[in-house]
Amino acid sequence: MAEASGGKQRMFRGKPVVRMHAMMKAIGPLCNLDCDYCYYTSKKELLATQSQWRMTPETLELFIQQYVEQQNAPEIVFSWQGGEASLLGLDFFKTVVALQKKYAPPHVRIENDLQTNGTLLDDAWCAFLRDNNFLVGLSIDGPKHMHDAHRKDATGAGSFDRVM
Repeated sequence: MAEASGGKQRMFRGKPVVRMHAMMKAIGPLCNLDCDYCYYTSKKELLATQSQWRMTPETLELFIQQYVEQQNAPEIVFSWQGGEASLLGLDFFKTVVALQKKYAPPHVRIENDLQTNGTLLDDAWCAFLRDNNFLVGLSIDGPKHMHDAHRKDATGAGSFDRVM
């Protein structure tokens, strides 16, 4: 689909601009929290085995290659969510960035955003996210008493202090 601006078709590299946006749930419904309102973690029942929840390296590379190839725009955005996307681990996201660099055409900026509950982020994660210009959405439900009332771990403990 080409974008229009003021009745004129936008062009990039001599061709009509083609953009799309997909939200990757590369860890499926896996999460380290058990929020009382979550609709997604119950989706575990839809897949037979846990091995089907995590995106394989082969699928990741094919997805990144095809996602980039199908767009003709100065910016391509990848959105990562879960369950809890940080459960994929830092090495997974280092691979993501390397594959994006491999497949990015010249003069195209690749951007990433990550939605996370924040409980697994440490200094190494934060340095990586900063160094690679990730936009980070932190899931937090207000002040501690409100957050902890709904965003608990598997033992029933609130997660506010770990997020902070």
